[in-house]
Amino acid sequence: MLECKICGCKFNAVEERHYISRDNGKSGLAVAFGSEPEEKLYDTFDCPSCGCQIVVQERKRIYIPCCETCEEDEE
Repeated sequence: MLECKICGCKFNAVEERHYISRDNGKSGLAVAFGSEPEEKLYDTFDCPSCGCQIVVQERKRIYIPCCETCEEDEE
């Protein structure tokens, strides 16, 4: 159960209210030529009573391993 820090409304964390948010960061050519780390992602919900944004936790990106040995085995 989540609780809004602004109005005190308690509500369940349901999928219909869930979305992913990110930190503000640079965009455009500044990102292409920079070596800045990527912005963090967060699991986020909006309070059904007052509409305030509730950031629940940091969200990790999916890890997709690069399998160089698999490519060598195929040759």
